[in-house]
Amino acid sequence: MEYNLDNTINHRIATLAILLKRQVYRIIAENNLEITPEQWVIMYYLWKENGLSIGEIAAKSKKDFGNVTRIIDKLEKLEYVNKRKNDKDSRIINIYLLPKAEDIKEPITKCWEKSTNITLKGISDSEQEILLNILNKIENNILENLE
Repeated sequence: MEYNLDNTINHRIATLAILLKRQVYRIIAENNLEITPEQWVIMYYLWKENGLSIGEIAAKSKKDFGNVTRIIDKLEKLEYVNKRKNDKDSRIINIYLLPKAEDIKEPITKCWEKSTNITLKGISDSEQEILLNILNKIENNILENLE
């Protein structure tokens, strides 16, 4: 049997990730928001728990420390966040949302909801649950291998 890249799960997941990002970028641009999907992910975790360290954000977002640091630097220039040294350990930098971050929270969340609705059109709740379970297994396999 001949190898067919288009029928491999890894390739299809990677392709879907690219397409999802393009879709979200387009929706964000249509709404004239000055934020990227990568920046939104960081802010999402800060909206859930303001004051996380860069390491905690990296762990929660499953992004590498260097990328998270660069994204936070951009968010700081855009005046969405600021960095503060941790009171107990000055080697740790905590990230805090600024008021401008609250202004973008609702519109960016609506963009993600729109993207999700487009993506999941015609897919039942039970199919979504099965897909999430499979994706979780794949993610855990990869994370175990990376450790």
